Amino acid sequence: MAAFKVVITDFGSEENELEADVLQQSGLDIELVRLNAKTPDELFPHIEDADGLMVQWMTISPDVIRRMNKCKVISRYGIGVDMIDLQAAGEHGIRVCNVGDYCIEEVSTHTIGFILMLNRRILLQHQHVTTGHWGGSPGGAPERLSSQILGIVGLGNIGRAVAQKAAALGLKVIAHDPYLSEADAAALGVSLCSVDELLRRSDYVAVHCPLTPETRHLFSTAQFAMMKPSAYLINMARGPIVDQAALTHALSSKQIAGAALDVLEKEPPPTDEPLLALDNLIITPHTSSWSSQGIVALRRGTAENVVTALRGEEPRFVVNRKHLRQVAN
Repeated sequence: MAAFKVVITDFGSEENELEADVLQQSGLDIELVRLNAKTPDELFPHIEDADGLMVQWMTISPDVIRRMNKCKVISRYGIGVDMIDLQAAGEHGIRVCNVGDYCIEEVSTHTIGFILMLNRRILLQHQHVTTGHWGGSPGGAPERLSSQILGIVGLGNIGRAVAQKAAALGLKVIAHDPYLSEADAAALGVSLCSVDELLRRSDYVAVHCPLTPETRHLFSTAQFAMMKPSAYLINMARGPIVDQAALTHALSSKQIAGAALDVLEKEPPPTDEPLLALDNLIITPHTSSWSSQGIVALRRGTAENVVTALRGEEPRFVVNRKHLRQVAN
């Protein structure tokens, strides 16, 4: 019997050889159990004696955590950890880790791609030509980027990368992040402000904050009413940060000019989702993090978190230290 048991609860690919290689090369005696569970009930026969979990989208609730008697680490394939109850894990002495340096380049580039598409009205112009037209400027003449303001909500690693790339294009960048100091923001060339001020001033509002109880539906009817009629919302974080029904109304009534989304409240959306019928929306299917190099780094980093914890060492990206400290105290 192996000294340690590690369970992959779910992952987009059924091929997990890279993760298996990382675990094997660690020199530890590890049994790897590969699942593609859809519900927590499917986990229960496999996790009671698990020493570590690797999780993509599976909900790791307090009930799941209570059933794990040996678990030392839960490692997430990605950055966001809103599907894992951090407090419950901390109360049971379980470290929750993410791959904190994953997809910074990819998501920040995708954000800039959205800004360029919106500013230059690339999709509108493509449709203009493919429907038999030529010349003219559908949607009117665009503003120069150098005359516009990008407002970023959340200046973590990705938000900072967006700020740097946007500044290189000539955009003025303002931001809201309650956890960032004025000095750190100034070093990025960014001015901090309240959410309300950011909404009133920005031509593009890019969402890069985590999904928490405080940020759920952070953008709803009142917030869209503050935005300029010419402004665009870009959500690159989590769908529930934006009240989707309120956004649909704001777009269909032309309260704001448009939106570009990589995430939705429900993924995949139902075929009759009203948002998808709007002509002032650009949407990609939660793929902004993808690159061939990024996927390899993600899988390797997720497995390395587990190996480090099983060795009794501290993984690089522990996201529930606060809850672990509370238990220790």
